[in-house]
Amino acid sequence: MRTALTIAGFVLLTGGLVGCGSSDSGGSGSDGSSSGDMPTSASKEEFCGNFQSLVQDLGKLDPTKDPSAAITALKDAADKMQATGTPDGIPDDARHGLEVTLTAIQGLPADATTDDISNLDKTLSAGDQKDSDAFDAYLKDECGTLG
Repeated sequence: MRTALTIAGFVLLTGGLVGCGSSDSGGSGSDGSSSGDMPTSASKEEFCGNFQSLVQDLGKLDPTKDPSAAITALKDAADKMQATGTPDGIPDDARHGLEVTLTAIQGLPADATTDDISNLDKTLSAGDQKDSDAFDAYLKDECGTLG
């Protein structure tokens, strides 16, 4: 969870990090009803492009002036990530780490603060935190540095 949520929290807090990513719309996907329905056929470009787009999109926003726009952008990115899914072969613990990340983001209220985002990982169980760490490692290995 640290990677996705730390990126989001850091970008929202600093308002200045801009990534060089793709805005690829991604592949086929679910209707967003359950992260367990995420496809497992995303290309590496689609998968990594979603995270690069998140960094880029959030870097353009000033959460001190319009925090609801930042929350909306974060939730839209989570929906896109869920619809795109993961590459085939992602380890089960890493995939679960992404699922809990997306669920946490999608559960944010519209009036969430940057502190709410920064503290999302503290609401996870020890097992979910371990899986989110596995996802962070997978994301770094697959996509490199974002931003």
